[in-house]
Amino acid sequence: MTAVILLLFFINSFWLFLISRALYKKNKIRQETPQATSDFKCKINVTRFNPFENVGGDQSFILTILDQNNSGAVVTSLHNRDVTRIYAKSIKNGQVENNTLSKEEKLAIVNTIKG
Repeated sequence: MTAVILLLFFINSFWLFLISRALYKKNKIRQETPQATSDFKCKINVTRFNPFENVGGDQSFILTILDQNNSGAVVTSLHNRDVTRIYAKSIKNGQVENNTLSKEEKLAIVNTIKG
């Protein structure tokens, strides 16, 4: 049981690492071209939460990535003892395009927009 939890933790951490690395490379390329960095501003926020009452802690997270028009993506990772699920939803002008948002995702978007 402990081995399964550790495996899920490492898988979840690996995906977070890949997303962070891609964002770092993207921002590094923009920093090398001064004109692009002055025109583009990216807002990134990570919100940790517990989706299951009375079970575990704040092991799940929401990664919100928005541009200056509040368009971008929300990546939600739901972690429990048995499985980790990762969902991605596109955001346009601060609103979800084709899906519904959970209350935690809505709060994460609002916090990212406010800064």
